[in-house]
Amino acid sequence: MCQCIIPAANPEGHCACRAKSTEVQKIQQVDAAIIGGGIAGLWLHHALLAQGYSSILIEKQQLGSGQTLASQGMIHGGIKYTLGGARTRASEAIAAMPDRWRLCLGGDDPVDLRGVATLAKDYYMFSDGSITAKTAAFFGSRALRGRVQRVPKEQYPEAFAHDGFKGSLYRLNDLVLDTASLVTHLAGCGHLVRGEPQISHERGKISGLTLGHTRLEAATCILAAGAGNGPLIRALGLPVTMQLRPLHQVIVKGGDLPELYGHAVSLRAGGKPVVTFTSHRTAAGNIWYLGGLLAETGVHRSEHEQIDYARRELAGLLPWINTSACTFSSFRVDRAEVGQAEGLRPDYPFARRYGNVVVCWPTKLTLAPMLGDMVLKLMPAPVHPQPCLPDTLASAPTGRAPWA
Repeated sequence: MCQCIIPAANPEGHCACRAKSTEVQKIQQVDAAIIGGGIAGLWLHHALLAQGYSSILIEKQQLGSGQTLASQGMIHGGIKYTLGGARTRASEAIAAMPDRWRLCLGGDDPVDLRGVATLAKDYYMFSDGSITAKTAAFFGSRALRGRVQRVPKEQYPEAFAHDGFKGSLYRLNDLVLDTASLVTHLAGCGHLVRGEPQISHERGKISGLTLGHTRLEAATCILAAGAGNGPLIRALGLPVTMQLRPLHQVIVKGGDLPELYGHAVSLRAGGKPVVTFTSHRTAAGNIWYLGGLLAETGVHRSEHEQIDYARRELAGLLPWINTSACTFSSFRVDRAEVGQAEGLRPDYPFARRYGNVVVCWPTKLTLAPMLGDMVLKLMPAPVHPQPCLPDTLASAPTGRAPWA
């Protein structure tokens, strides 16, 4: 018996399949139908097409408009997870990711990212003078040679070239991407549809997705909708749970802010960066986008309290940079992940197959290539050619970063 997920657009609760049963539907068969147009869905769509699969991506709003464009674009190798002076499962899982992304950016990977803008080819970790000898020794250890270098004073970038900086400065061999450029590039492969499909399912198996007069029948349906996976897995009755870990980021505009990409480290923050900085160029000039522990603890603060807190943090970390003429605002976003005991952050991406449904979360932007590899291993061999979609289906537009 057909069951349906009733979208919010149908508040009366009528079965959409029954309502459209008298309309002629064009059936399209496809190897993969991907629900969700963030980094997970876009990466998988690109990877599947590169491997000869037919694939359609469906996004109900704008491409990248959830976690992806709200991320700071840092492609890191997990060094920030070693601030306690030891390597962790999280740091080991992510260590190879910067090199993998560089292969993609150079066109040496099936997911070809040539043309994606890189904001910074490395970034910094700086202390407030209280960094422990244990951590300093770890940064200088043989295990991290080539990945972390102490920066001599004569090479300090503008943000730290001031007598007021008394801490230590390390250069991390990682990179920062322009997430808007990344989303636009991945969207260039086409077959990206905007809409909220009616999903026909029975006992956890999806038999079809209906968009207007078009019905997609997919060998594999991939749920890559971030927080949007929650209602879908509940409606399908799949044995997996989702958790949300919220952030309260801060945007600083105006003044004469120097370019800064890096993590501020302090003893009082334990094993996490106090503030993570990225810089972004806008028509109004350079802006800072602030994350790290500031964003994690900020979920308990109002916007006014978060902005006051951010001002105090910047005054303590970088007192020689005058932000009095800057405009501060804040932005909330939820990170969606597979459910964990006590809500802990997963160390790896998640991808699991349930019948003809694959549920996945990348956990972090950095781990998108690893997620792609995991999902490809769950796919049967391609069978269907890429379908020609009717003109009545609208293309999914690209979203905007929160500071744009």
